[in-house]
Amino acid sequence: MKYVYLLAFCISLFSCASVEKIETLNRSIAKPEFASLESGEVEPLPSGRDYKERLVNKNNPNFSLLWKEIPEGIQPQDLVLVETRIIQHHSLFGNFKKAPKNIPDGFYESSDVDIVLNLSAKMKDNRLQVDVHYKDPVLGISFGQTLFVFTEERLDPSKTKNSIDVFHSKQLLVPLGNDVSSYFSELSAPKEDEVKEILNSSLFGSISVFSSTPGTSIYLDETEIGKAPLINFKLINGKHKIGFSKPGKDRIIRNILVRAGKTNRVFQEWNDDISQGTVVVTSFPSGLDLYINDQKKGATQYAEAGVPYGSYPVRLVRTKESRKFEYSKFSVQIRPKKITQVAFPFALEDGIGWEAEEFWNLTTKSPNFNASFPGKLNFNKSSNLPAGWYGVYSEDLIPERMNCEVNFGLEKELNGGLGIFFTDQKNHSILVFVDKNDFHTVSYSAPEKEAPVRSSYRWKKNDPEDGRKIFIETDPEKKIIRLKFGNKLVEEIPWEFDGFWNLAVLTPAESPLTGPPLRTLKIKYPDIISFEERLKK
Repeated sequence: MKYVYLLAFCISLFSCASVEKIETLNRSIAKPEFASLESGEVEPLPSGRDYKERLVNKNNPNFSLLWKEIPEGIQPQDLVLVETRIIQHHSLFGNFKKAPKNIPDGFYESSDVDIVLNLSAKMKDNRLQVDVHYKDPVLGISFGQTLFVFTEERLDPSKTKNSIDVFHSKQLLVPLGNDVSSYFSELSAPKEDEVKEILNSSLFGSISVFSSTPGTSIYLDETEIGKAPLINFKLINGKHKIGFSKPGKDRIIRNILVRAGKTNRVFQEWNDDISQGTVVVTSFPSGLDLYINDQKKGATQYAEAGVPYGSYPVRLVRTKESRKFEYSKFSVQIRPKKITQVAFPFALEDGIGWEAEEFWNLTTKSPNFNASFPGKLNFNKSSNLPAGWYGVYSEDLIPERMNCEVNFGLEKELNGGLGIFFTDQKNHSILVFVDKNDFHTVSYSAPEKEAPVRSSYRWKKNDPEDGRKIFIETDPEKKIIRLKFGNKLVEEIPWEFDGFWNLAVLTPAESPLTGPPLRTLKIKYPDIISFEERLKK
């Protein structure tokens, strides 16, 4: 009888599979090759979608108010008074742009708003507390938080009819009386310096500058600002010229585009440096202690230039209450005149949001294509592209047991072809190619420049809410990569895990996708996540 149940279960599972296998696409697909723009181009290129990627520097920010939470029973005139006082505090350092009650699409763009004050009010002990969260209107970046406190003042019934109390409302002095029996007076507010710093931060981004020669002089718009490496140097939104010089070399000038709230990484390579490189180690989330050659270097995210070439042992450690827990152990190979980037995304919940921008590198053979992060990863094309693949590829990933979930969205959300590509340092590669309706798998050996499609699948039923998900699971013990489309295991591909590997999100030149290529992308190292949860208990 148990065999009957087992058969029924298998039939049920098969019938509920997300995809069905279809006739294999009869074509060969070129293997993606990573390429970078030549230095001297604007870095990054303007996306054309984010109005805050300004071409002209700006001195004063524009701000707007947006109520998120209002207590029951608060009177409209009291709300106006509170808004007026908050606006007055911020108008010293910025320009107020009034938003309509129902904010239409494009309001922030047309009003050139740099920062939105999200207001949440609550009553506590007869006091009105207003939390102000300062947000970027495009990316949702948080610039900070402040608190205003107002106390309720009421008409004193013991006073004679000849006495008059007044309060300040906008530009008028309004008497307390039968029409106005109470109001909220300001009890406390953030300091002017605090408000100024937060508003100004909406106009500033930062750059981290590295060079193959430590001590390289760095110039910003013809003014020397320091020596390499230079970490998180603040500068105003817009286009800038960054220069590099060292003894015996002519000054090199490059263009950069700075976006408020974000950090650009710039690397200057000198052709006479033959033995030094740069190492960058990131983790998601950040905050792991980094040890190189058993010397503690700092916490992730970490970068160091001028490192002699060679192989170095690296450990990532979580320290809690004087105890050290080793999360990962690996080796990095420092190459002359190169940046070695290693990422450990042990819990990257949204790998295509602006928070994960440092995780990705642009791969392109043409300045006509750009990938940007106005809230989510976006692909943009300004004109025709040469043959090839375009998009972003990750930093080197540590070869441990990892789960990756990619949500492609529905056919109508894809206006071009899309590929998820993963490859190791020996150039063994796997490609999942999506042409709106169908999913195709391709596997490449190291020397192959193109390969035929292995198998093709079609989604049985599209769920508008869930989208179409694929799962990539690495199994270093069994030396395989499992590929699932929805709940169906479609491939188990042999894989060597003796070196780093990369993940890429790409689109082909013959059918380039514009706009967001993915709904979501999540990466997790499940063993580390389980250990983190135990540590928190």
